[in-house]
Amino acid sequence: MVNVASEAGSFFQTDAELKKQKEKEAKYNYTEGDAIQLNTKALGLLVTGKYAYVAESGFSAKRINLETNKVVKLFKGHQGPVTCLALSHNKQIVWTGSWDKTIKKWDAKTGDCLATLEGHTDFVKSLIIVGEDLYSGSSDTTIRQWNIETHECKNIFKKKHNRAIECLAADTKFLYAGSSDRLISKWDRSTGECVATFDEHDTSVYCVRVWDDEMWTASADKTVRRWNTETGAVDTVLTHPDRVKSIVVAEPYVITGASDDAIRVWDIASGKLISTIEGHFDEVGCLDVVGSTLYSASLDCSLRRWSLTASALKEYNEKPKNKPKEKEEDGLGLTEEEERELAELMDD
Repeated sequence: MVNVASEAGSFFQTDAELKKQKEKEAKYNYTEGDAIQLNTKALGLLVTGKYAYVAESGFSAKRINLETNKVVKLFKGHQGPVTCLALSHNKQIVWTGSWDKTIKKWDAKTGDCLATLEGHTDFVKSLIIVGEDLYSGSSDTTIRQWNIETHECKNIFKKKHNRAIECLAADTKFLYAGSSDRLISKWDRSTGECVATFDEHDTSVYCVRVWDDEMWTASADKTVRRWNTETGAVDTVLTHPDRVKSIVVAEPYVITGASDDAIRVWDIASGKLISTIEGHFDEVGCLDVVGSTLYSASLDCSLRRWSLTASALKEYNEKPKNKPKEKEEDGLGLTEEEERELAELMDD
């Protein structure tokens, strides 16, 4: 229902929006999950060894020592939010993509910018290194293939999607791209040809992960789906209460992060929800796993870690949920139908 109180901060906010805001306020913390507070919103995450690399909305990326929780290197030079990261096989080079339409190559040790790759005409939203090539996905609807040594753009994969490329994944032969046009495309990397399209989601696909002949995808349609990459058949659908932004597989679990601020741990074999991890107070858009430790980064400006042991998963379920108290109705609310009518009038 629409809140029509006289408080300026509440004008034209629905009761649902106000309720969600109060829930976030009730959950506010930088302690759960051994939280590391960031300066700005986390948009990308890679964890390797004792280091976490985080892409942030504040125009920079950083390397964090997970043993000390200290930032040990800052990669600064983009002119827009940094959305994605890739790390060279020898971990000596960091690649970052940004809203400024560029990709930058950094010395991981010194933090020096070694090169800037230009060519995309809109936001760069995803990066992945496969062999000697870097692939970048952009809001300009294309995927570019770059030589990581010469920085030459070798190929442009295009004319398959009509909206932004949100995410990329790869196996030994193929490249997979998820888009906000709801489709996932499969490309032969050697020829640059699209060999298949997966069309089951209702709207934007935010994350794609590929293992062997399985592909997991997360979508704004509030589902995660498991596909057979050869046949395109879907054999698992995991339903969430809000948009799903991130996935990671840590057998026997698949783990998801969503816009309702929660992390969910699912049993792959049965498709059953095993545990819900609460601690973030904004959208969980980034997940990574090292051993039995899950790392999560969020729009709440934090990086957190969680144990995936059986005892820890049980404890997460037993933990009291931090919910705000419901306020009594003040008699000024509208029904859902009246709310929709008001929204239509406001749009006219």
